[in-house]
Amino acid sequence: MIVEAILIGIFIGLIRKGSISRLKHFDMNLSPLLMVSMLSIVTIVVMNLGKLDMNSNIYTGFLIGSYALIIIVLFFNLDTRYMFLPLVGSIMNFICLCFNNFKIPVRSDIILNMYGKDFYNLFEAGNIKFITAAEGATMNFFGKLISPEKYYFYNVVLSVGDILILIGLILIIQNVMTDRYIKASKKITISRKLYKK
Repeated sequence: MIVEAILIGIFIGLIRKGSISRLKHFDMNLSPLLMVSMLSIVTIVVMNLGKLDMNSNIYTGFLIGSYALIIIVLFFNLDTRYMFLPLVGSIMNFICLCFNNFKIPVRSDIILNMYGKDFYNLFEAGNIKFITAAEGATMNFFGKLISPEKYYFYNVVLSVGDILILIGLILIIQNVMTDRYIKASKKITISRKLYKK
């Protein structure tokens, strides 16, 4: 839902008479590390689908490294308004993972309703390596327990941390678009007329 959050943020920014051009001048500290961490998380998910058995040490290392990079990047950008929301959400998700052997707790009924019996059987057999049943998980209130499938146009399941991240992203984007201190150009130019006699 990150794409939707970005679009909602832009929409709100436009309603508030903000400028999309300000987004390209928004500097995020350590942004390459954020891209690396997101790519690592996508890689983890893809490599652990179905019955593919990934070495647990590699999986854990990738996951810890990815979340550590995300948290570090967000921490070094706390001077940006509303950045604390994605930071808190990421920390909540990471804590939940740490207490559940680096697996994401998901409600079993959501798995069954969203992905069908075949996927649910793999899940029950423990062949979906990156998720676990929220019903028996530690700190399961931080797990993925919310599914707006009846009100949304595709299957999605969220945790409280995910919601904070999405809300934070929306607020950050609309704030950047309406921030009049962000100029159209970061370079300060001095008129040549000042030097004319």
